[in-house]
Amino acid sequence: MKTLFANATFHTMESETDAHRTMLVEDGRIAAFDLDEADPRAKGAERVDLHGLHVYPALIDAHLHLLETVALSGISVQLCDVVDGRIEPHNLAGIEAKIREHAARTKPGDLMVCSNCIALTMDEGRLPNRFELDEWTNDGRCWVMNIDGHSGSFSTKLLEEIGLLEEAPDGILAGPVHDANLGRITGVVSSAVGPRLLGDGIADFCDTCAHFGIGTVCAMDGTDDSERDTLVELMAFLAQRFPIDVRLFPQYMDETKLARVLPRMRRKRVGGCMKWELDGAIGSLTAAFDRPYSNGKQAPTYFSDEFIEAEVDSLISRDFAVTAHAIGETAISQLVRAFEKADVNLRAAASGAADDTPAAGSGAADDTPNHVRYRIDHCEFPSADDAARICALKPSVTVQPGYSWMDKRFMHGYARMLDEDMLAQQIPLRDFTEAGVVICGSSDAPVQTVDPFLQMRGMREFYVEEQSLSAFDALATYTVNGGKMLDEKIGLLREGYEANFFATQRDLLAIEPAGLEGMHAECLFMHGTRYTPRSRGVAGLLKLLVSKAQKI
Repeated sequence: MKTLFANATFHTMESETDAHRTMLVEDGRIAAFDLDEADPRAKGAERVDLHGLHVYPALIDAHLHLLETVALSGISVQLCDVVDGRIEPHNLAGIEAKIREHAARTKPGDLMVCSNCIALTMDEGRLPNRFELDEWTNDGRCWVMNIDGHSGSFSTKLLEEIGLLEEAPDGILAGPVHDANLGRITGVVSSAVGPRLLGDGIADFCDTCAHFGIGTVCAMDGTDDSERDTLVELMAFLAQRFPIDVRLFPQYMDETKLARVLPRMRRKRVGGCMKWELDGAIGSLTAAFDRPYSNGKQAPTYFSDEFIEAEVDSLISRDFAVTAHAIGETAISQLVRAFEKADVNLRAAASGAADDTPAAGSGAADDTPNHVRYRIDHCEFPSADDAARICALKPSVTVQPGYSWMDKRFMHGYARMLDEDMLAQQIPLRDFTEAGVVICGSSDAPVQTVDPFLQMRGMREFYVEEQSLSAFDALATYTVNGGKMLDEKIGLLREGYEANFFATQRDLLAIEPAGLEGMHAECLFMHGTRYTPRSRGVAGLLKLLVSKAQKI
């Protein structure tokens, strides 16, 4: 089947100025550019008029949590929002009012999930405790999620149900104890999601991605804190049939669990968050720095150097692509050292001789480049030394600068908890880009909305202004760089590549940063076929089940 797409500007992302006027697609792949209907290669092709739109490669969200995003979409209520330039509610009285309202609409015994609570902006500087939640919900089952996903508060009944009352006598979980048990928590949430809500959640997620021009998502899913992760196994089965492309990164160190999902995957990948979290996050004061926060607290890394180095080396030697969550400088340094040592060992194995020279980004025992083999997720506050080592090693780095963009303007949590030197060492986006580090844009949904244009605005108006990116480089993080990281023929409009693309009214390469607010795709095409809204509920789920499966 051939289709000639015409009357548009096709921005290839090969360079800032490379563009074409028509694009021929054959059997789901890009076949040629700048043909007219009289060209023999276009014979028999259906002509699709794109009415003067600007066309780009479909976007790639390099880091989100698919199961949580789908499961929470139908049962959670958002507590905090930006109102007239400030966060509201800004105190526990306002949080109480919203939770009481939510409880009044909820059946007795049903789970209440309240997301996007911003503890650092509360006048009280904290999450509600379990005694407050018990009162506000009439002793109901309630979970309040801090915005960063690394702390939360729980009612007594819910804590008893998940067996964590002893670990959280005040009802608040943070740091390693929260992150190590998040699977038990989300398991309760997921069990509350029946077929109808699951069908709704999948449809909402896919439609939202299409609305923003997202064609591929990297799903960081899975936890080791349960006997068997049946929910992620189910989501992997379903994701093979999604109308957008999913690439699973299993968050396991448990080899048995890893083996259950690997047959569904295109290549061997592992890591992300959950078990692969080396530290927490700024909003929960659990990101690991070499220095304390302004309140005197200092958070540790979650694992020893020896443990992480052994895990990374074992997986890398078996041709896995490995990634891990690292936000503070101490955690980032730990991961970079582990990658360097694994790379040295690969080079030694390939050459048959010892080689203690750090990597230079060219791959090691085979042709796999370092940006495919190694990945750092978040990498928010690297030290100057580790930034230089990252420029040498050239792993992929996933970023979500939309959060710091919002924090600087509305939440002011970073400035409250970090000193000037710490603020200034936020990820050097421009330095990394100029050094050839593959920076990949992402949302970390459900922590943030999947809106890629918020993240691009955060890159172009970065917290550290001199590290801001150009419009082209920001868009590249969601296109060509994502394709490089996955080592797939996506992220570019190029002959032989997948015909995954979206169209907008305005030129994303010429638009001012403020113009990205409210930006959306007019249409999304996957493998040459226009995306159509998905059926919801049980009917939508059944329709998905009979769809053709593809590797994730």
